[in-house]
Amino acid sequence: MPADDEEIVGVHAVWEAVRAGEVLHRIVIGKHRERDPKLAGLIDAARLRDIPVIFEQIRDPRLRSGDHHQHVRGLVRPFRYTPWEEVRRAVRGVASTLVVVIDHIEDPQNLGAVLRNAEGAGAGAIVMPERRNAGVTPVTRRTAAGAASHLKIARVPNIVAAIKALKDDGCWVTGLSPSQAAVPYDQADYTAKCALVVGAEGKGLSRLVMERCDALVRIPLRGQVASLNAASAAAVVLFEVARRRSAVTSV
Repeated sequence: MPADDEEIVGVHAVWEAVRAGEVLHRIVIGKHRERDPKLAGLIDAARLRDIPVIFEQIRDPRLRSGDHHQHVRGLVRPFRYTPWEEVRRAVRGVASTLVVVIDHIEDPQNLGAVLRNAEGAGAGAIVMPERRNAGVTPVTRRTAAGAASHLKIARVPNIVAAIKALKDDGCWVTGLSPSQAAVPYDQADYTAKCALVVGAEGKGLSRLVMERCDALVRIPLRGQVASLNAASAAAVVLFEVARRRSAVTSV
């Protein structure tokens, strides 16, 4: 494969990359799955888009089941981020949108889980720092189960400055924080232009980011653990945002 290609693995990640129109140089499938009806749609879609499909022989029968990548791989160019100014234009051009801002999540699997939750909840864009933050790697894309292919994802040099810019573009910025000073997440208003800020594992939101937020929300916990991980917490709030917006548009 070309030196700068990346490998995305797993049926869902490859399938969503094809659906999203990403440039795949080829798809490699274990030969024992050549006639697998679960892959028929993927194979047909790839061939319609002139993406070569190659079937490889798996020598060791013990590897034919239970493997983490399901013997489906796609060779694709490195992920292309959306220019920050393009995201800003999209935000300015609509009356209501949801942007997810990531404040230095360094684990690619956690980032992938947040992307999957954000796309599922209808977020329009993701904004994250260029440094001290995981990138959209093959691991991220697999964990996101294809969601990264459907999102506008921008990297910025300064997340605090980006939050200020989103506010200038009309967003109400809400930070997710376990602080008791934050209001319960189900009492906040998410119906206008909204930017939800998700903090790093363990550290949470940085002080400067918290100071830039218009509001802080928390998830009341009834058990013994002090907090949820970033992806789980983001999912709870993101789908509350989706529920609220659905209720407003259905009236």
